Formats: sequence, structure tokens, C-alpha cells
Amino acid sequence: MKTVAPPLAAESGAANAMPAPRRKRKPARAAPAAPDTRRRLLDAAAAELVETGGAMEIAAVARRASASVGLSYHYFGSKAGLLAALVEDFYDRYDAAIIDANPLPGAAWAERERLRVERLVDFMLAEPLAPLVLSRLSAEPEVAAVEARRLARHLSLGADNIAGAQAKGQLPAGPDPRLRIGMIMGGLRQAIGQALAGPEAWRREALVAELWSFVAMAAGLPAGEDATAPAPSRPRIRTP
Repeated sequence: MKTVAPPLAAESGAANAMPAPRRKRKPARAAPAAPDTRRRLLDAAAAELVETGGAMEIAAVARRASASVGLSYHYFGSKAGLLAALVEDFYDRYDAAIIDANPLPGAAWAERERLRVERLVDFMLAEPLAPLVLSRLSAEPEVAAVEARRLARHLSLGADNIAGAQAKGQLPAGPDPRLRIGMIMGGLRQAIGQALAGPEAWRREALVAELWSFVAMAAGLPAGEDATAPAPSRPRIRTP
């Protein structure tokens, strides 16, 4: 009579076999954080533009940032996209320092806005990209689209600023606040662009005084109500 094996007897050898050794995995290298790579590319693009006077190639930016050309296209899509992102970054800093900040809460309009003009001058004089953003780069269609969107916001906020001062009696009622702020912002942009591009390097105090004199006049501030403006001095010759 044949002996019937237990149901699992045929598998007992497999069950008692030693498991195959597992291969040790090499620890994965930590990939660089995406924001860090994008920031490096933006900083490299800014340095390239300043160094070349406005010329920029994706390959040169990637080399300067120690990144691949493919990563540059991944983050920005094209050279035009990189330029637009760079100008967006410029205006992010500009808005934080000038537009969105209240430089002197609780102060009268003239005192507060003169301080804003000082901050504007300080920002533009310290920002290496400013001469290019205000001149050559603005001719690029993608950059022009960024600037148009930002300018529309600046004009809206500025008109509210003027209207608020008029309502408080700190500025005289008169032309539409949108007209006044259009004159002020357009004039400031052109004047600062000329000051940065001209053969003479303006002293900070002289430039502040000239710009504030224009702003006060364009806003309709009565003569004699601004006792904070120093007498303007002649600009010094820019050294090569």
C-alpha cells in the first residue's frame, strides 16, 4: 500500500531553503532643490546681461549657473521666457521696496511720498539691472507685456493714493487722480532712465531733490509746503 505524502511535503525543501541575499542599494544623491536652481539661473542671467550690456544667450547663462541648457529651457521655455522671468523678479523687488511699502505710516502725504522718492532713487542706483530694464530690455515683446501688467497695477494704486490725499485735504482737488499719477509715474521713469544712462553720475541727494520737485509740482502740492527738500547740487562727472 502506497504512502501518501502530506500535502506540503513537496514544498518543504523550498520552505527550508536560505533566502537569496539582497543587493545593497546605493544611497540616492539628493537632487538640488528646484527653487535653488531657478534662482541660480536668474542670477546668472542678470550677471550676463549686465556684463554684456544687454546681450544674453541661454548657453552662456547655463554655464554661469553651472546648470544644463536643458534645465534652462525646462524652467523658462525660451530665451524670451527667461528675460520675462528676470524682469518679473526685478519688479517683485521693486514693488516690495517702493510700491507696496508704506514708508512712513501716519505721516502727511508730502512727507511720506518724499521718503518714497528717496527709496526709489536708492533702489535704482543700487540695482545693476535698472538701466537695462528702463531702456534696452523694454523693447522685447515679452518684457513689454510684463511691464504693461505691472504699470497698470502701479497706476491703479497711485491713483488711489492721490485720491486719498485729495480727500484728506493734503492735495488740492483738481484733475482726475489718474491723470496726475500718469504724469508722475511717466515722468519719473523717463527722468531716472536719463539719469542712469547719461554721461554724468548724479549724486543721490541731488537726484532726490530734482525728482521730488517734479512730483510735488505734478501732484499739485502748494508751493512752500515742502520744507524737506534740500537745494539741488550739480551732478558729478561719471568716471569710466
